[in-house]
Amino acid sequence: MIPLMMDLRGAKVVIAGGGAVGARKARFFAHEAHVVVLSRSFHPDFAEIPAETVECDLAEMHDDEIISLLSGSFLVITALERADINQRIGLLARRCGAHLNDARGEEGDVIIPSVVRGDTYCIGISTFGRSPAMARHLRLCIEEHGGDIDGMVRLQEALREDLKQLVNDQPSRSRILNAVLDNPAMWDALPDGTEQAKEEALRKYL
Repeated sequence: MIPLMMDLRGAKVVIAGGGAVGARKARFFAHEAHVVVLSRSFHPDFAEIPAETVECDLAEMHDDEIISLLSGSFLVITALERADINQRIGLLARRCGAHLNDARGEEGDVIIPSVVRGDTYCIGISTFGRSPAMARHLRLCIEEHGGDIDGMVRLQEALREDLKQLVNDQPSRSRILNAVLDNPAMWDALPDGTEQAKEEALRKYL
């Protein structure tokens, strides 16, 4: 598997299962896609998640009925307690041409990563299901020790624009940008604001 960043605006994501796992998956996608959750009952967290909920008993439904609910989906996520129903829905999702994320049934082709997100960046972490605890540990390490990543991204963006005017060759611009990243003093300057940090970087490296 390879990591991708995708724009899911307008895409349909169907989640089978309204428990805590389904709520967590719905929260992940709800602000980016049209999320539809299929379940007999729904976790209280769904009251705060902008997702469409459809009350139904998937175990008692015919294949054609389930396919009608999955139709047009970009991604189907199975989050039910019963592995046999997850398996069945996964197979039907493939018949519909949808991608699949399924922890307990038919092997899926999509992994939902642990995510570290800021205003200017997004980092996805996965151990391909081998150790969810390690993925969480790595996320916490980045959050605790990564520093002001948003501030550095803004500084790098501002510097790149100025350096295009001030430095002719791209390799020299890259060396300056990398030097700023490697210099602890530049990270310490970020609380003073992007403009001041940028001026300090230009004085130091030009």
